[in-house]
Amino acid sequence: MEFETMDWNGIWKDLYNRNVASRGRGECATIWESRKKAEEFLARSREDPGRIENVIDALRPAPESRILDIGAGPGTLAVPLARLTRQVTAVEPAAGMADVMEEYALGNGIQNLKIVRKRWEDIDPAADLDGPYDIVFASHSLGMPDIRGAVGKMAAVASGRVFLFWFGGITSWEKPMVDLWPQLHGREYQPGPKVDVLFNVLWSMGICPNVEVGLLDHTRLYPDIDAALADLREQFGIANPEQEDILRKYLESTLVQKNGQFFLPGTTTGARLWWDTWPNGGG
Repeated sequence: MEFETMDWNGIWKDLYNRNVASRGRGECATIWESRKKAEEFLARSREDPGRIENVIDALRPAPESRILDIGAGPGTLAVPLARLTRQVTAVEPAAGMADVMEEYALGNGIQNLKIVRKRWEDIDPAADLDGPYDIVFASHSLGMPDIRGAVGKMAAVASGRVFLFWFGGITSWEKPMVDLWPQLHGREYQPGPKVDVLFNVLWSMGICPNVEVGLLDHTRLYPDIDAALADLREQFGIANPEQEDILRKYLESTLVQKNGQFFLPGTTTGARLWWDTWPNGGG
C-alpha cells in the first residue's frame, strides 16, 4: 500500500484494540474508577511539580485564557491552570478521577473549573462544552480508538492552539508487561499505538504539527517489595498465587534499594505535538 493511501486511523484503531484485548480488561478509563487509585495518582503527580510546571510552561496560558483539558485525571493540570486563567473545562470519564479532582479544586478554593464526566467520544460540544477555547490539550490521555474523530472534535472547539502529549516507543511500564505477559497470561502483550502513528493521522488530516521530543522519568518509590506488589497487582492482572510469585520474583530482580526504600526506575520517550487552528476549526 502506498504511504499516501495508508489508513493511519485504522492502524491506530487496530493497535488500540489489540492492546485492550491483550490486557484482557476494559478501556483506559476503567482503570481509574477506583477512588484510591485516583488519590495515589494525584499524590505521585504532586511529588513532581517540575513536570507540571513544564507542561504549563509549554501551554503558555494567559490570564484571560479559556482552556479545555481532555482526560484531566484527578486535576493534576486542570487545578493549577484554573488558578492562572479565566476558566478551565475538564473532561474526565472515570468516577474516581472526577471525584478526586472535584475535591482537589474545592480544597484549593477553585471556582472556575467545570468538570464534564464523560468520555471525549461521547461529548456533544454544543450541549456539554462552552467553546471555543483558546487552548485545547490532552496530556497522555489519548485512549481513544477513533483518534481521527477525537482530534477533529478537539480542533472544532479550539480557537487557538491544540496540544497533544503522547509517547514514543515502548514505555517504561509496558516493557515489563511485554516481558512477563506470556508467563502470567499465556499470550503476548501488545503495546498501544504511539506517536509515529499519531503524527501520520494528523498529517492525513491536513495538520502539520510542531513536534518536540524528550525523556520522561517514571521512577516509582516504595517502602518495600510488598507495597510494590500491591501497587502493580492490578496493572499486571494478577489473579492467583502463581502469577503473584512471578511478579514478586521480577520485582526482587529489578527494584533498586537505596536508603531503606525501593525504586522501580524507568525512563520513557515523550512527545509534544501542537498546532494553531484556523478560523473554521481545522488544523
